[in-house]
Amino acid sequence: MTDIQGKVFGDFVPPATTDGSYKGMKKNKEATDNHLQMKLNQELSQINERLKASKIKVRLLITAGTVQLQATLPLKPGDIHKQGKQKKQYKISLAIPANFDGLKTAEEEAQELGKLIARQTFTWTDKYLGVRATKDKGITFKEFYEQFERRYFETRKRTIKSEGTFAHYEQRYKKYFLLDELITEDNLRNEIKKISYPDSRKVAITVARIICKNLSIKANFVDLIIKSEKKQRSVPSDKEIIQNINTFQHYYHNLNDIKKSCLNRWKLYKLIYALLAIYGLRPREIINQPDLDWLISSDNTHNTFKVHSDNKTGYREVFPFVPEWVELFDLKNEENIDYLRQEIAECITSKKLRYKVCIIGRAFRKCGIPFQPYDLRHACAIRAHLQGVAVKAAADK
Repeated sequence: MTDIQGKVFGDFVPPATTDGSYKGMKKNKEATDNHLQMKLNQELSQINERLKASKIKVRLLITAGTVQLQATLPLKPGDIHKQGKQKKQYKISLAIPANFDGLKTAEEEAQELGKLIARQTFTWTDKYLGVRATKDKGITFKEFYEQFERRYFETRKRTIKSEGTFAHYEQRYKKYFLLDELITEDNLRNEIKKISYPDSRKVAITVARIICKNLSIKANFVDLIIKSEKKQRSVPSDKEIIQNINTFQHYYHNLNDIKKSCLNRWKLYKLIYALLAIYGLRPREIINQPDLDWLISSDNTHNTFKVHSDNKTGYREVFPFVPEWVELFDLKNEENIDYLRQEIAECITSKKLRYKVCIIGRAFRKCGIPFQPYDLRHACAIRAHLQGVAVKAAADK
């Protein structure tokens, strides 16, 4: 298989979505698609130059998501030439997908066809008439599942963020679409209709769209979307946030049977709680490569937090929404910072990162915090709104 990540995406830096909006994510996708198409066109041009240099009278074209072979050949059975000639230029489709592995396969097929032309032994077999391609077109859900990861990363750069997104889709694919049946629009629609929960159906539709795009299946699932009611969040007030900062400490100190290694775990959770409350961060942004040296640096006079570029909205430097909480919550306690360093030391894969993020939510529930980690982010958004500051500006400034 072609080294997609090195050859294609090695020089590509995906633009960060600035606010997590549909528009921002669309911009990211368009940039990725444009870069991929540019690299595909470069590879196509190079292959055609190689074929020409080898005096192979076949060219490759990309049409409607497939690679086609173009050559002047004897007339097809039943075909005629308007000027009475015995040869005509044809485009041959072998159902080869328009990706880098497909281009490699197409080049090999072009060389084979070129030899037949040079030896004047070409005949219109089922292969070149497209009969075999039609027979081989079907693929089952289970067969595609085995190829899902490879196909997914043929069209996007592999990062911790994209690996995390893929893992989410792969999990849903396994849950909803792992069937022995052929992939068709009708079969996809039938499986989606079995999902009654709005959010789950929405993710299933996204996976279905990825499958269809990869297999060049024209399908529309808009009519299957179920509108869901907006969830009411338990957004804490400033007073409630201050009251609960020591909840983790009280919980761990009241445990009768606790491992010695876990005695000070509350310090880690207190720090994470403080970071969520002060900066309105996503839990993932605290765990995924935070710049903790900058956080406690003497040069950080404005007490900003630097979010790593490999997060949902990319790199940004966040100012504290409530500056006085930096001291009140003992944010720069180096012992607590060291606990966080240890916690994130092994977060080098998307799977481990997701696990660490889940642990934060679990700790909130276990220790009796009356709201969720993300509610602290929403509290910052509401606070900024009440202060007349645009949420995006508050986060990006």
